[in-house]
This record gives sequence, C-alpha cells and structure tokens, in this order.
Amino acid sequence: MAKQFEGPILPFLRLDAAAALPKFRQVQDQLRMAILRGHLRAGTRLPASRILAEELGLSRQTLVRVLENLKAEGYLEARQGAGTFVSAALPRQLPKPRFTPAEGDIPPRLSRIGALSRALSANIGRMEQKPFLPNQPALDCFPFAVWRKCWNAATRGGRAAMGYGDVAGELMLRQRIAEYLALHRRDPCDPEQIVITPGGHAAFTLAALALADPGDGIWFEDPGPVTTSNLFRTLGLTLCPVDVDAEGMNVAGAMARHPDARLAFVMPSRHHPLGVTLSLPRRLALLEWARANDTWIIEDDYDSEFRYDGAPLPSMRSIDSNGRVIYAGSFSKALYPGIRIGYLVLPPPLVGTFRNLSGLIHRSVPVETQLALAEFIGGGHFASHLRRMRGLYAERRAAFQEAGRVALAGLARIDCSESGLNALAWLEKSGDRTAHRVVLDAGLQCYPLSDYTIATPRPSALILGYAGVPAERMKPYLGRFAEALSRS
Repeated sequence: MAKQFEGPILPFLRLDAAAALPKFRQVQDQLRMAILRGHLRAGTRLPASRILAEELGLSRQTLVRVLENLKAEGYLEARQGAGTFVSAALPRQLPKPRFTPAEGDIPPRLSRIGALSRALSANIGRMEQKPFLPNQPALDCFPFAVWRKCWNAATRGGRAAMGYGDVAGELMLRQRIAEYLALHRRDPCDPEQIVITPGGHAAFTLAALALADPGDGIWFEDPGPVTTSNLFRTLGLTLCPVDVDAEGMNVAGAMARHPDARLAFVMPSRHHPLGVTLSLPRRLALLEWARANDTWIIEDDYDSEFRYDGAPLPSMRSIDSNGRVIYAGSFSKALYPGIRIGYLVLPPPLVGTFRNLSGLIHRSVPVETQLALAEFIGGGHFASHLRRMRGLYAERRAAFQEAGRVALAGLARIDCSESGLNALAWLEKSGDRTAHRVVLDAGLQCYPLSDYTIATPRPSALILGYAGVPAERMKPYLGRFAEALSRS
C-alpha cells in the first residue's frame, strides 16, 4: 500500500477557479512548464493519478486526461507496473531560458551590502574542471576509500551527528587541528582558541565583522585575490592597496600611506598570486605596527602545506607575542574545495566574541563532516595524504616547468614559486585578458593577473594551476596552450 504515496510533492500546481482556462489545462500547462524548467527532471516518478486528483480536488478521470495528453506530447511515459514518469528520452538538464531584465525594469531596493555585492559581482561558484584551473588539487588522487571509512566510523553513533553542533566546532576536530598545527606548523595552541567555519571566506567574514566597522581601512596586498578584496569591500571596509615585491607586502609603504588602518590582511607563507613569502624583517615590522596601533592582522595561511624546498615555513602567529594575529586556515586545497571547512586560531580575549558571532551567522558547520575530518586527521591519514601530495605536486611542477620552457619559448616565461599549486606565465607579447579568452576557447583554464590588480599595474601574466594535471598530460596541454597564445 505504501507505493501509492511515492513521487514528489508538487506544490507548484495551483488551480485558479476564476481563470477562463479549464482546470485540466491549468494542470497540464503547469506540469509541462515544470518539466521544461527542470523542476521535474527526466526519470522522475509522478504521484499516482488518484493521489494527485485528491490533492487538487479534481476527479481522477480529469487527471488521467492530463497525463495522457502529456504522454502524447512526449513529456511523460508509462512504465507497466511502476507508474508514470517524466520521459527518460528528455535530457536530464534541459536548456533554460536566459534571464534578461525587461527594458525599463527598476532595480530592486537593496541594502548597502546588497548594493555593493551587486556592483562587485565576481566569478564565484562552480568552475569548469579544465586543465590548468588554478588552485585545483589533484582530485584524481584523493583517498576516497579511506575518507569513506572515516565518515562511516564518525557517523556510526547515528543521531549524535544529526543535531546542531557546538558553535565553535566539534571539540574532537578542534583538538586534531591543534595537534596538527603544533606538529607540522610549529604553532601550538589550545583547542579552545579555535573556531571552525564553513570555509576560509567565512573565517575572513567573521574577522572583519568582529574587528572593524564600515569605513575602517584594511591593508590588502596588491595584487591579491579578487573574491577576498570584493568581500571586504562589500562588508563596507576601505581597501588600502599595498604593493608586493620579492619580500612580500611592503609594510613600510603601508605604514606611510595608510597609518590609520584597522586591519591588515596578509598571506605571509605564500602570496597569491605572485607566490612570494613575507620576509622575517617585514613580519616583525607588521607585528610591531599592530601592537603599537592596537590593530589586528588576519593571516591567511595560503597553500602553506605544499612547500617543495624544505619544511613549511612557520606561521606569523607562532612569533606573535602580543596576541594581534588572527590565523585563518582551511582544507580546501589540502583535501578538496567542496569540504567547506575552515578555521580560525584566535587570541584568547577574542574567543568568546567570535564564538557568539559564529553562532549567530553560521549556527554550526555540518557535524558529520567535522567528525569525519577529525577521524581522518586523528588516524594519520591527513599527514600521509599531505606527504603523498607534496611528492606528486613536485613531480607535476617539474613536468610543467620542463614542458613549459620548450612549448612557450618566445611566448611566455614560466615562473613557479617554491610552494603552492599554481604558476605564472609572464606573457611576452599579448595582453593577459586577450590571452585569457583564447585559452578558454582552446578548452583550457587560467586567470589573468590583471583581474587581481587593484592599483599598481603589472606586466601581463596568466595564472595557471599545474597540481590538477597529470605529469604525462603536461606536454600536450602546454602545446595547446602555446597554440592559443600564438593566436592572441
């Protein structure tokens, strides 16, 4: 008897008694439109005609007529003994009409943050997995079987993982992160100093909201990641661009030009996109500026795990004796971007504020994912995975450099930093935005450096990710890349 209740609930079906259109036509048109818009996908089973008739207050005979008409049009199909389904012959993803505002439409009334985010729209979200996509780890080598075992072990308790979690994150995960930081980053902390966030950007958002008011200045490396700069702008902060050279952020220049800034956002272990590291004298100068001016440093420990010449560099937080550094880390590059787990390590006086704010904004990060990650780290799998990936990425980096020097001779100069997942191709002739377009047309991916530039112009370059490309594919892909550049 339970089979009669199978099928989706269809809340979009609405009958208008005052409409001139007959009721069967209203239902028929609404079902057809739901299929065309992808709300009902190919292969979806519809509720039985008797159930639909009862829900809509129509006769079963009327609903049978509707379904028969849609079968005749090719939208539905009957399967003997199983019911009525959206036709399997239809593509699972039907083309959707492009939305274009009608001429004369009045823009909606938005908040200040809404208006800023509309004006600063960026390419955020799913990116096509094409060769040389920047910041892309080797998903083909992720230990899925081990991760699945960790997930099963973590969720064996059933309901324990189904409720709301601690607003600061599950204690077991915070303990594992603290152990990892002490052992691998030479940066011990108490698990109570850690707040788990849904990714790195959520960590930056918490820091900006807790420590600065709209209009306050934030030092930001130029060039720097465009989505992060737009995030701070949208939150109402005044972006203070700071030049980057071979020693990283020009701290002296920032102090001279923007002495009253409230925050500094810095990537000391590996700057993105230039790949440089912040020198020790500049680290100390930045820490002293923060102490003397009662300001704060947001340390984005970007790609710190993947250093190919020696051990990972110590964090800035590890040499901060005055509690001015808010350390932000994530697992997007070390594991996979979709895991959406980041974390903050906070000076003790800030912990209560950040916990409360995180609870108000995020409530909690999915508990199951946190527990699985804790199991993965605690079982030694995270350290093993990092060790394997360092070796793999070093191999892919070497293959990229070797093939790039040959394929791109006269077109671009390859620049691979000693850490991270990306490289720069400094262009000899064409502009990077023009080159970017032809590279995309060739079925490859990259980002133009000019998109990252805020105030200080840079020579044209493209940002390429080599970590997600197998070493044996580097030569043919770089050959295609070179052909594209020669046409730009």
